[in-house]
Amino acid sequence: MRGGEAVPAHQGRFMVGRDSRGNWIVSDSLGLTGGVFTDRQAAVHFAMVECDFAPGEVCAAPAGIVLSVDAIFAADGMRKAG
Repeated sequence: MRGGEAVPAHQGRFMVGRDSRGNWIVSDSLGLTGGVFTDRQAAVHFAMVECDFAPGEVCAAPAGIVLSVDAIFAADGMRKAG
């Protein structure tokens, strides 16, 4: 590692933040789940339950980052019934 570089921090599996419309979003780093929520408390609760309350697996999105669940919904739309 070169001088002055910070060691990357573990960000956890789930990130909670807002989308471009101001909705609360949970984004899963594995791309398996996520969602849009009415408030921050509901989003954090969902993420904590999904990771079985494992410490360090839920984090807040850094300032200026806009989250989206478009990839999750697009993947669901590609699945065929049956």
